[in-house]
Amino acid sequence: MPYILDIQNITLDYLVAFCLGILFSVTINAEAKAFVAQILGDVRSSDKTRFHFNAFRHLDILGTIAFFIAGFGWPRSVDVDTSKFEHPRLYSVIVQCSGPAANFILASIISSLSLIVEQFSIDSNMFKIVLGVNLMTAVSNLLPFPPLALGRIPEAFISERYKRFKKIFLQVSPYLLAALLFLERASHSGMVNRFLMPLFSPVFSFFTKAYAFG
Repeated sequence: MPYILDIQNITLDYLVAFCLGILFSVTINAEAKAFVAQILGDVRSSDKTRFHFNAFRHLDILGTIAFFIAGFGWPRSVDVDTSKFEHPRLYSVIVQCSGPAANFILASIISSLSLIVEQFSIDSNMFKIVLGVNLMTAVSNLLPFPPLALGRIPEAFISERYKRFKKIFLQVSPYLLAALLFLERASHSGMVNRFLMPLFSPVFSFFTKAYAFG
């Protein structure tokens, strides 16, 4: 599958496409969360720290390493002030879901571009790799581990009395997830894949068949 970086059989074009997939997926994921947060009330006089479309500034060290270990990762956490939301819990959930939703929209754009490219008899395999990384980023957000979207949703329902615990947990959780992914890859247990593949495969198949990838 195109979302796994095969170290033993890696080629330059494969590596370039894989890295482009990382940059595109983390950028659209993070920018979408910031955009939706602003629409829902978290408006700031200067949003240059959130809106800049500089992919490298959205890269999270552990999240980037995770891409090379497991085929998916996460962007740097987006600063969201939930106190500015009219309905903090509901809007927090919407903000978290907007990231993977944006990845699906990007997948449609990538697939459409590949269809245009194929009309000129150009190999669309690089598009397929970028698509795979992007879709894996979207689907992986269904894992119940922070900093992935589903793992961040319970955060909105934790009482302020446990604010300190929540802060510590959110700081530690990326390290725990990265360690889990490393152990999973090193042991070849396939534990994470057994959960994600039934979700990823039909989605990836839909996009590649619907847009007639070569």
